[in-house]
Amino acid sequence: MLTVAEKVRGAMSDLHRAERAVARILLADYPVAGLQTVAKLAAQAGVSGPTVLRLTERLGFGSYSAFQQSLRDELQQRMQSPLDQYDLVTTSDDALGRAERTFAQVISRTFALLDPKEFEQAVDLLVSPRRRIFATGGRFTSLIARSLTLHLEILRPGVQFLGVEDRTSMLTDFTSRDVLFVADLRRYQASTITFGTEAARRGVHLILLTDRWLSPLASEAEVVLQVALDAPSPFDSLVGASAAVEALLGGVVDKLGDAPKQRMKDYDTAWRARDFPEPGRAGEQEEDGDEQK
Repeated sequence: MLTVAEKVRGAMSDLHRAERAVARILLADYPVAGLQTVAKLAAQAGVSGPTVLRLTERLGFGSYSAFQQSLRDELQQRMQSPLDQYDLVTTSDDALGRAERTFAQVISRTFALLDPKEFEQAVDLLVSPRRRIFATGGRFTSLIARSLTLHLEILRPGVQFLGVEDRTSMLTDFTSRDVLFVADLRRYQASTITFGTEAARRGVHLILLTDRWLSPLASEAEVVLQVALDAPSPFDSLVGASAAVEALLGGVVDKLGDAPKQRMKDYDTAWRARDFPEPGRAGEQEEDGDEQK
């Protein structure tokens, strides 16, 4: 079932001007804006009450109360914990096959959620040589942000992962040329939202990787990339998020062409010069258990 936000985006091109004004307000402060009264939402959008009702009807809701109930249901899904989902998991005697089917669906749903225009905008920001690229995330989503920076720093300069301890000091150094990639998935992390919001208000170009229910940070983001979270366990899957990052890296390589080759060569040379294992060969050890001095 589509979320209200997905329905709004899908209908946007067919809406009348006044209806689009309401739709933009809904998406800018989602889902809070839609939980207001008809009169308050209409006033915020600068339209009449009947215009708001026409929009909700276009979206397939029989009444404004049905529209708001859908938003409230989404809010509940937004905050579902692994414990909440534990009894909802479908079990079987074929865990491997179930995982294969689930992850195939996750990939398909993720690419259906990703907006091509927003994706291209994200790639353009990531390849711009005049911009510094930073990435951060929460308790689990830091893995996604770190994956992006580990690969991107091989392709271009000016890339940095920001741990929680780096955020406060970085706020004072951000400029309007900088790009901040934030991964924030359900149940969302308050400290990550606060940091991303403050960075955006300082003029940073914010790319948000989130889910179909949308992190509260979506209202501050310049680019929003949505991914599916379906999993064969009670824990939301990072497979969709990983696929989105891999797709971004593919887009970056397409735009950069052969330009990164010398940097990649220098990168490998630098690793060898410092007696580190070559990238991709980290498992090799000294023979006979000798330690490197």
